[in-house]
Amino acid sequence: MKIYIPLAAVFGLIWCFIHGTIDLKSFVFGFLLGLLIIRPFRFLYRPESNFKLFSPPNRIISIIRYLMVLIKEIIKANIVVAKIVTKPKINIKPGIIAVPIRCKTDLGITGIANTITLTPGTITVDISDDHSVLYVHCLDASDPAAVCASIRDDLEKYILEAFE
Repeated sequence: MKIYIPLAAVFGLIWCFIHGTIDLKSFVFGFLLGLLIIRPFRFLYRPESNFKLFSPPNRIISIIRYLMVLIKEIIKANIVVAKIVTKPKINIKPGIIAVPIRCKTDLGITGIANTITLTPGTITVDISDDHSVLYVHCLDASDPAAVCASIRDDLEKYILEAFE
């Protein structure tokens, strides 16, 4: 219960900014609205019990490394997508491929799925029932093995280091 009060206060501040007026009436309304929203949906926001940001100490370095790789991959994918789009004749074969993943925790699976979606030209469509395969739509799925290898070696490796 003690965590609901600060979260509701954050909702109150957010409501003030959304409403456009920062006064006590808006804050109280947002605070009460926050309490109404937080309580019934608290099961959705249960953090991983074994994930600690600052333990072990090298986790911060792993997260920074992951963010650097993510930025690099987004830039590379933007260039590839721009080349595809600016060609006079678009010669691509879009499709959905199954990508086996090594992530086991919800945080790791969410991280790899969102990372894939953030990278231009790919989007995570679904996950298998046993949480071992992601279904990814690719702008150019002519070589599914290369796409799987790229996701596994270039992205998932850093997700595992940072979040699992």
